[in-house]
Amino acid sequence: MAQNKLINLINEMEDVMDESSSVPFSRKVSVDPDEIYELLTEMKDALPEEIKQAQWVNDEKERIIGEAKNEAENRLSEAENEINNIKEQARNKFKQLVSEHEITRQARNEADRIISEANAEAEKIRQQSYAYVDRLFQGSVENFSQLAQQLEKNRIKILESK
Repeated sequence: MAQNKLINLINEMEDVMDESSSVPFSRKVSVDPDEIYELLTEMKDALPEEIKQAQWVNDEKERIIGEAKNEAENRLSEAENEINNIKEQARNKFKQLVSEHEITRQARNEADRIISEANAEAEKIRQQSYAYVDRLFQGSVENFSQLAQQLEKNRIKILESK
């Protein structure tokens, strides 16, 4: 139904072009822009719903990916800040222990342990952030796959109904 209307509108636009006055010494024609814009608006309105849905799916995909990227960047930034805080605490603890002469050796061992724990915790946070982002993207891929399958079914129905 919408396809016939689109074809009729295209034919109507061809008629407008055929009936327009030509510009001397060129292949150009002079047309009424209001008439052309009106036809273009009608063409947009006559587009099948599936095309509009596909545009919405694409826009939604871009929005979700943008949100996922922002979330990932925020989580990574938070992880880096926490890493820096933990390292700073470890340095401060190390300096404190070193300043106490009688336990200098113990202080070095304790500082090494704290730094090692801080690095392990930082790696754990980093891995959790990557896992979270992976889950977000996997969910998006599954949603888009389902939407793409539905759009393909709709497209086939339209082609079969011709």
